[in-house]
Amino acid sequence: MGTALEFLSQYCSDGEDFMNRIVTNFETWLTYVNAETKLWAIAWGPTGSPTRLKEARQTLSARKLMVTVFRNDQGSFLIEFMTHGTTISSEVYCRTLKKLKLVI
Repeated sequence: MGTALEFLSQYCSDGEDFMNRIVTNFETWLTYVNAETKLWAIAWGPTGSPTRLKEARQTLSARKLMVTVFRNDQGSFLIEFMTHGTTISSEVYCRTLKKLKLVI
């Protein structure tokens, strides 16, 4: 509640300039499908017979990816995709905030 009152007080004194400086972020999981094509070997047959290729088979494997989006009143200005296997920690957040400081 104290922070909300500070924001209202700042808005009363600075108006729209204050609103333009606010940066928000959200994180979400994106699910995507990676289509892997597997080619099969030539079919076995007697020597001298015409060889035939078996049809290719597609395997769909679902994966998830964490994405963090930072935006202001102008729109999104930093979108960061977490590399697979990365754990969200204070070190990861500090690195992201340093990137954010460069683009603001």
